[in-house]
Amino acid sequence: METRIDPVEKGFDKTNAYIGAFVFLFTLIIYRLTMAPTFSYWDCGEFIASSYILGIPHPPGSPLFIMIGRIFSILPITSDICFRINILSIVSSAAAVLFGYLVVVRIIRYWYDDSEISGWSKYIPYMGGFIGSLFMAFATTYWANAVEAEVYGLAMMIMTMILWLMLIYYNVQGTARGTKLIIIACYLGMLGVGVHLTTFLIMPVAAIFFILKKDAPVKAWITLCALFVVELLGMIAFSNMNSGFQAFIFATVIFLLLAVFLVYKYINWPVLIGIAAFAMVMVSFTAFKFGLIAGIIAMLIIASAAKKLDWKTGLAIILIAVTGFSLHLFIPIRSGLNPRIDENNPSRNFSLAPWAFFDKTQNQPFINYLDRKQYGSQLMVERSFQRRGTWAHQFGRHPHMGFWSYFETQYGFRPIFLLVFLLGLFGVYYASRKRAQIGLPFLILLLLGTVGLVLYMNFADGIMYNAQTGDAYLEVRNRDYFFTPGFAYFGLALGLGAAALLDIVRKRTLSSGLHRPVMMAMSLTLLLPMFALGRNYFENDRSKHYYPQIYAENMLNTCEKDAILFTSGDNDTFPLWCLQEVYGVRKDVRVVNLSLFNTDWYVAQMKNQYGVPISLSDNQIVWNDYEYQGRTIRRPESTFVDRPRKRRTYLIPAPFEGRIWKLQDMMVDDVVIENRWKYPIYFSSEPYSESPLKLRDIAVTTGLLYKLDTAKYDRNINAEEGYRLYEEVYRYDGLDNPNIYRDENATGVMLALGFNAIRLASEFWKTEQRDRAFDMLSFIIEKYPEFLQSYVTYHDYLKEIGDTAKADSVLASFEPIVTELISKDPQSQFYVGDLGLLKFYQGKNDEALTLLWDAFNINQSSGPAYRKLAGTLIESKRYTDLVRATQLHADYKNNRNDPLVRQVLQLDRPGEPPPPESEDW
Repeated sequence: METRIDPVEKGFDKTNAYIGAFVFLFTLIIYRLTMAPTFSYWDCGEFIASSYILGIPHPPGSPLFIMIGRIFSILPITSDICFRINILSIVSSAAAVLFGYLVVVRIIRYWYDDSEISGWSKYIPYMGGFIGSLFMAFATTYWANAVEAEVYGLAMMIMTMILWLMLIYYNVQGTARGTKLIIIACYLGMLGVGVHLTTFLIMPVAAIFFILKKDAPVKAWITLCALFVVELLGMIAFSNMNSGFQAFIFATVIFLLLAVFLVYKYINWPVLIGIAAFAMVMVSFTAFKFGLIAGIIAMLIIASAAKKLDWKTGLAIILIAVTGFSLHLFIPIRSGLNPRIDENNPSRNFSLAPWAFFDKTQNQPFINYLDRKQYGSQLMVERSFQRRGTWAHQFGRHPHMGFWSYFETQYGFRPIFLLVFLLGLFGVYYASRKRAQIGLPFLILLLLGTVGLVLYMNFADGIMYNAQTGDAYLEVRNRDYFFTPGFAYFGLALGLGAAALLDIVRKRTLSSGLHRPVMMAMSLTLLLPMFALGRNYFENDRSKHYYPQIYAENMLNTCEKDAILFTSGDNDTFPLWCLQEVYGVRKDVRVVNLSLFNTDWYVAQMKNQYGVPISLSDNQIVWNDYEYQGRTIRRPESTFVDRPRKRRTYLIPAPFEGRIWKLQDMMVDDVVIENRWKYPIYFSSEPYSESPLKLRDIAVTTGLLYKLDTAKYDRNINAEEGYRLYEEVYRYDGLDNPNIYRDENATGVMLALGFNAIRLASEFWKTEQRDRAFDMLSFIIEKYPEFLQSYVTYHDYLKEIGDTAKADSVLASFEPIVTELISKDPQSQFYVGDLGLLKFYQGKNDEALTLLWDAFNINQSSGPAYRKLAGTLIESKRYTDLVRATQLHADYKNNRNDPLVRQVLQLDRPGEPPPPESEDW
């Protein structure tokens, strides 16, 4: 089929522009109404803080997002810096939706000859674009990323812009304008790497458009698209095989040569070489730099030996790709100025001299940063052949990582999602049948964004945990955001499906008197995205979501002046960084992240930039490469005296007296000793139990934190200070409002507020301060009404003093609260489990166990859900069910260290038979 002239090219289409503007503005308004007013959990606090101070976030750095975020941070549109940077996400996400609309309109217009564009066929492209773009906008994962400071909105804008340019290019192949579009698209692709590597997902599909000549027949397009399908099937076939990765590479070369043999006459070789050269960035920086060199050499050979080929275009592609990637130089240059957030210190030994990138003694920290070596030395693509989860769990339904469990909830039609899925598939099929050169590449893009990412990301299901390597824990959080491109573009496919149905009905009724009324009725399909909007609005409404901010403020304000605060993970660290760097809150507190304290660069930064008392000199901290027994090891130049363990050693993880001592263990002890009680020291969770200094014995619960304190307190709790903090210092904004959505993470983080309040009340009760105990319980129930243990403890104390009627009333008052929360989020493991416990406390055992099983089955790996169920089964003397639940929980192998699991399954006595499955066990 010959290339047809797209009607869009004939002049400015006002209708298209008006509808596109409406789609953009409508989406932007909804995003603004649901946008987070401040920072959110996980990476958002880190990205906002890094943008504001031009810091260096975790690898690979997202330098383009950081620089654009800095621009947004200085816009005089509101006083709140976080709010300004969140605007970047909603604007870029809405812009991506606009490009999505334009993409669908162009795809559908390729269905018609010029003579067919009249009547309803003129409006079907607009209708399909409208439906598809709004399904993209209100897909729940896409929406969630759009309303907070995350990289995916900007990444999707760049991706979808490239997709739009590809469709424009299809009409102008072989022209000067076409060449310009290739160069622009390649530049955007490399710029996108500076936001997130996901952006590059579009480039293999773009390559299909750009490398085929204008006269390439349909079979050439089919051949190249089929190659991608074969590659995906190959990844599945060679997974979990010995040398599977090497076998896959060999098979890839064979199929690639076969494809080239079939279509070589239709390939624009300079363009192919240029794109292949910079595409190596997805493998590693080392592959990228050698790919560029090979590409330039190939261009020079072509220029001298095959002058008919357009070598200038290929060379321009390589040069523009280097220009786009060069923004990554921001990372070491800015790092060299020692910003307060400078993760991995990529400026160490950095030089701008070209040869420095080939010298192992220079620029290696920067190269390791780009290659994300802190997450392991194995390439991601190589790791994908060692499956970390079963196929059923990775592609199906499974907590925190199952693709289908995310996919079926995206568009608001979960009960009938199969029909929605078929509609999207039909849309892609129809587009491919109408114009294979357009529809098939879009199908490949969908496959890469869904199946391809499942294979590549290789998320762990916890079942295949490897105790020797510590790899393949169940993913710690929901990983749906990695599938953002697939979910967004399947939303566009739904627009294609709706347009296909409209087109079929149009043709079937064209000569009928029912044509107009039937088509008017079919126009109601324009309302389909409103189901996604309505269904997903509540859980994506962050407009009153201040939980991360208040929790971080409460932690910082627990600390005395000039304190050192040891934190554990992302959510008790990044919010604190944001408060300190952006809002200037409690910058006197030194926040030390224990996970990062396992790295040499972070120990050095804490010592030299933050003034944390550390006895080691730099040459005892910073690692260098050394040859040892024929292999390269990394260690500091000099040993140090590990005083608590009475030894001299290198600051590296190493075995000693029967266990591996991590850097964080040694450094926490060193800080405590070197501090000499000069500064207050706090921990967000209890200090590690194996410390030779017996830190847990002097870790006193003080509000939300643990403070090292030599003063003696009963049960190691400073009740007076804790009471003051709860009553006078802490914030509780929104915790009493059930209309604010709490995801699993927000609910879990805030539990510490309730648990420590109960500890305070218990301390007052044990010391005969009963009025204060009741005051504390009443206070926390008022401020944080969703915490079940407050009601249970209040109930127990009232019964102890003989007020049974009030005790039962207090306990019953929890039910309407938790029931309303469950109505907002039926899949909340916390709330369903708490309702089950409530029923158990009320003596409704069967109802309780039904609810507790429901909660446990939402995520059988969850420790809290298991303990709630197991405790109730023990109390109910249902030991057979206890064994069954424990076996399911222990299928997640890292749970086998749980003392209760080991006791129930008798794992410490492997020679004995398992417990008998009877009620007498």
